[in-house]
Amino acid sequence: MSVIQLEIEDTLIQQIGAKTVQSFIERQLSFLRLQYLGEQVATEIIKSGIDHQKEVEEVCEEAWKEYKSKYLQDAL
Repeated sequence: MSVIQLEIEDTLIQQIGAKTVQSFIERQLSFLRLQYLGEQVATEIIKSGIDHQKEVEEVCEEAWKEYKSKYLQDAL
């Protein structure tokens, strides 16, 4: 793990506190990591050649058929 030192204005630390600044930066880093991982997943999906839109449509159709057969059969 790397360590990064940042210069933060003393007035900011005094106004909102060091813990708040640290927590904010940690949340931003977590978001950055999640964003990076999402981009990696998207890249791998594209590389796989799978037609994502078609897969989603097929799964939705299957789910709708199952829902109709279980919950709407008496109503139809």
